[in-house]
Amino acid sequence: MDNNTITLRQWLDTRPDMENKREMYLYGDMALNFLHDNGVVVESFEPEDISLVDGDIKKVKFEKLSVDDNYNKLKDNLYNYVESGIKMYLDYYEDIDDHFLKSKFNEFEFSLPQDDVNYFKGVIQRGSFVYFNEFDFELRKKKLRELSTEEDIDLTGLSKPNNDYVNTMIYNDAFNELASAYRRKVRTRDAAFVEFMYYPIMVSLVFGVILLIAYCFFGFK
Repeated sequence: MDNNTITLRQWLDTRPDMENKREMYLYGDMALNFLHDNGVVVESFEPEDISLVDGDIKKVKFEKLSVDDNYNKLKDNLYNYVESGIKMYLDYYEDIDDHFLKSKFNEFEFSLPQDDVNYFKGVIQRGSFVYFNEFDFELRKKKLRELSTEEDIDLTGLSKPNNDYVNTMIYNDAFNELASAYRRKVRTRDAAFVEFMYYPIMVSLVFGVILLIAYCFFGFK
């Protein structure tokens, strides 16, 4: 790890306020979204396994990655990130039983940013598969729309935060290796599918030829 890069644990030890935690969580979510879009999942959301490059909360780097574009894996990955966010706000980093978290969620929500409670509740209790950056974008639009009824505010300049360039630079060679592994996996899966489909197609063709021959010999009068 570079000298100017710190772990999330080290950053949390400085006791950041809720606003800074929220910003870090938002950019971590964008990094996760970026990885998922490229067939990569995060293996660990422990604070020791997440780095802030240059000590910047907008440059979140997950250290333990693997290749997997399975929908359920991606959904579970997002759920785990949401759970890690709740623990971050609670300053509690031990394991939380999923059933307990879902059934007792109302006891935790007072420690979360109040504007974001519905997002966390949606993922934890209803199994929503929505990235936080998408929720944040809609939330900002809603607030600006409310303000625009009172003041003359132009909403056309509002854009969704996008740090794909930053993420590409952060993950760099390690990401390129994972992306290559992902492409190999896709090719292997496609090849296996083609091979799987080859036999039933051949059987159908042979069967069709037999029927055609039978029709030619016995079908004509």
